[in-house]
Amino acid sequence: MPKTKTMTLRVDERMKERLASVAASQRRSASFIAHEAIEDYLRVQEAQLAGIRQAIEAADAGETIAGDEVRAWVESWGGPGERSKPKA
Repeated sequence: MPKTKTMTLRVDERMKERLASVAASQRRSASFIAHEAIEDYLRVQEAQLAGIRQAIEAADAGETIAGDEVRAWVESWGGPGERSKPKA
């Protein structure tokens, strides 16, 4: 098991009550639920930041698609003349 550290976190009374309620309903500690919530949040943020970095690198490498091509493609969705995804 990884070594853990104590962290103090300030929340308003309502959030503390909500956390306690969820913890009780799952028969877990509030600390466990907060840890899971922070882990989930960090996973999402890290994935988004990685995607942004990849997009910036692709744009810097010239891998771009003109906005009017993307617009025409999106506007064709679901219609009889639906277009293929434009290529960079």
